[in-house]
Amino acid sequence: MRSLRSRAVMAGITALGTIGLAAGAAGAAPSNGGTEHSSFPAAGAVFECSAPTGDITAVSGTVYMVDHWTVDGQGVFHETGTVNTHGVTLVGENGDLYTVSGASWFGGKVDATGTPLVFTDTEHWVLHDTTTGGNVKVQIVSHWSSGSGFTWDKGSCSAPEG
Repeated sequence: MRSLRSRAVMAGITALGTIGLAAGAAGAAPSNGGTEHSSFPAAGAVFECSAPTGDITAVSGTVYMVDHWTVDGQGVFHETGTVNTHGVTLVGENGDLYTVSGASWFGGKVDATGTPLVFTDTEHWVLHDTTTGGNVKVQIVSHWSSGSGFTWDKGSCSAPEG
C-alpha cells in the first residue's frame, strides 16, 4: 500500500487485530473507542512520478491524520482515518516548484479473534506545478476483503510511503 500514512495504516491493521482480540477478551461494549489526532513534517516525503515529471519531493509543510476506532457489541474492531496536508511545498527533479491539494481516507474492521474482515484505502492528491501551471495526480483506490481485493490506479504518481 503506497500512501502518506502507510506506516500508520499498517500499524492500524496490526492494531485492528490486537485491539480486536483484547476487546473480545474483555467483553467490549459498543461504546469502546477513541480518536487520535496526529501530525508530522512532510519534508522528505517523495511522490514517485512517471516521466517526464520524475519524482517530486516535499521540502516543507505538515501532514495531519485523524484516526478513529470503535469496538462494537460483537467485539468487531472498526477503524477509519483521514489524512490531509497544510502548507506543503515540493520540488521536482527538474527544479519546478509544486503545491499539493487533496486527501486520503482509509477504513477497515477485524473480528473479535483478530482476523481482518475488510479494508479500503483511497488516495486523491493533485500536485500543482507552480512553475509551469501543469499538474500530476495520485488517484488510487485499494480494497481488500477476505479472499479478494483490487487496486484501481489512474494517477501518474504514487504517494510517499511511511
